Amino acid sequence: MINDIEKEPVVAPLNNKALSVPELIYLSMFAVYIIASAINGTMFIWINSVSNYTYLISELTIVGVLIKVLLFDEWDLKSISVILLSGLVLWQICTNSREYLFFYYYVYIIGAKNVDFKKIIKVFLWAVVSVFVIAAIASLFGVIVNVTIGRLLEPTVRYSVGAVYPTDLAARCFYILLSYAALKKFKFSIPEYIAASAFSVMIYALTDTRLDFLLMIMVILATVFKKFIFRIIKKISVKIAAGAIFVVIFLNIVLAYLFEPSVRIFQIVNKLLSGRLTYGHEAFKNYNVTFLGQFVYQNGNGGLHSHPFDYFYIDVSFIRLLMMEGILVFFVLLFVIYFLYRKFYNGKSFVLIVWLLFAIISSLIDQHLFELSFNVIFLGLFANIDYWRNEIV
Repeated sequence: MINDIEKEPVVAPLNNKALSVPELIYLSMFAVYIIASAINGTMFIWINSVSNYTYLISELTIVGVLIKVLLFDEWDLKSISVILLSGLVLWQICTNSREYLFFYYYVYIIGAKNVDFKKIIKVFLWAVVSVFVIAAIASLFGVIVNVTIGRLLEPTVRYSVGAVYPTDLAARCFYILLSYAALKKFKFSIPEYIAASAFSVMIYALTDTRLDFLLMIMVILATVFKKFIFRIIKKISVKIAAGAIFVVIFLNIVLAYLFEPSVRIFQIVNKLLSGRLTYGHEAFKNYNVTFLGQFVYQNGNGGLHSHPFDYFYIDVSFIRLLMMEGILVFFVLLFVIYFLYRKFYNGKSFVLIVWLLFAIISSLIDQHLFELSFNVIFLGLFANIDYWRNEIV
C-alpha cells in the first residue's frame, strides 16, 4: 500500500477540465464535508439542531468516499483489508476519545488516491471562504452572535466575526492564506502581496491573535524568499529533516510535561505561547497517556457562556492527539509526516514541504492539525501532486 505513495497515476490531466467519475465523487463529498465542518466552527451551531445536521452530513460523506475507495481505486485485496481494519481500529479509538476528526481525516486521505491535489485545494478554498463570508455577514447583521472577548488586564477587544472564538477565526485565516500561497506556488503578484498583507493586518486588528498574525507574516515572507528556502530544504536529507521535526514535536510535549510555573525560563516560554504550557501540563497531571485513547473533559472559551466556568482546553495539536487519541495514533501521525515529507522531497515539491512545515509550526500552538476544514496538507499522501513536481531552485 505504501508503494502507491510513489506511483500516482494521473486520473484526469491538469489540462483537462473534465472530471473523472471517481474524482467527481471525491470532490463532491469533500466539498460537502468541508462546508459542514466549517459551519461547526461558526456560531451557526448555536442555532437549534444545526450541529445535528452537520454531524449527519459529515457521516454521509464518508459513505460516498468509501464507495470511491472500494469501487474505483483498484486497491488489491490485501490493501483493502488493511484499510478497513485500520479504519475500524481508528473508529474505536475515536469513540474512546469522543472526537472523530482523525477518523474523518483518515478516510479522506485514503480516498484522495489519484485525485488532483490542486483541485482539492481549490474546492477547499471555495468552501471555507464561502462559509467564512456568510458567517461574517450573518454576525454583522445579528443573525448569529459576534463573540467579543477581552484580554486580562488589557483594554483590547477581540471579535470572532461569526466564528466560535477569535483565535479560531485567526487560525482559519492563516490556513486560508497558506493554502492559497501553496496553490500559487508561493509566488505572489504585487496586488496579491498588498491583499495578503492587508488581510493579515485586518485579522490581527479584529482578533488580536499575535501568534497567528506572526505566522501569516511568515507565509508572506516565504513567498519573497522562496528560492532561498527551497535551496536549504534541498540540501537537507529527508532523515535529518524528519529527525529535526520529531525533535521539535517531542520538545513541545516535554516542555508541557515538565512545566514548572515558578521557574523563570518556563514563565517566559509560557507567556510567549499564551499560557499553553499551563494547560498542557494540567492535562498530563490529571490524565495518563493511554495506548488507544481516552475521553478528556474540557471546557473551552468558544461560543457563549451564561455563567463562570473553569477553563481547561488542550490547544496544542500534538499534546491533544497524544492525550486523547493515544500513543498508537500519535506514532501513526509521525509515520505519516515522514512519508509525506519523503514523497514531497523525492518529487522536488518544495512548495508542499514548506506548507507541511508551516502546518507543523502552527500545530505547536493550535489544535487544528488534523481538522480538514483548516488543514488539508495530509491529503497529499495519496493525491496526485504533479502540479508541484520538479520545482526549479
